[in-house]
Amino acid sequence: MSNTDTYHAFMLDYATGNLSASMSLAATLHRLMSEEGDEIARVWEAVRANINPTGEDHQEAIYRMEDIATEIIHTDYDAVMWRKGISGARFCKLPENSGSLMRLEPGDRVFAHGHSTLEAMIVLEGCLKDGRDTFEAGELVLATPGERHRPAASGNKACTCFVARADTPFWRFT
Repeated sequence: MSNTDTYHAFMLDYATGNLSASMSLAATLHRLMSEEGDEIARVWEAVRANINPTGEDHQEAIYRMEDIATEIIHTDYDAVMWRKGISGARFCKLPENSGSLMRLEPGDRVFAHGHSTLEAMIVLEGCLKDGRDTFEAGELVLATPGERHRPAASGNKACTCFVARADTPFWRFT
């Protein structure tokens, strides 16, 4: 997990339906793969329900997102058609602008970079180091605008992540 304030703001936006589809999918993956993620989501959903009790459409959207997230979790990542990206990682873009999968083989790392908008990554398998911390399966990695990180596979197993970025027209080096 990243900065506590950023994390709670992200999960609150998830509970209130204020995230894009790919960011909501990242939060759903975190929720399904992490007890902490599920607990925090439930707390923020309870707050939302007390403030705005009519949220049936939002609940339906969460159920649909859970189905997509479950498919991603149960994917055979070795069978994915990976494409080499300019960063050195392998990627597989998911349909309907719902994010992408990123794979780093043991010893692989991406060059140090930043983003012009929030990026959310969920470690699906393996272990990820990003220059700030080390993250295990189910953990949510948030990189805020201008914050530099350098994702790398940690250990002797491939690291696969789901990656989502807030809507913005460009990506930049910082």
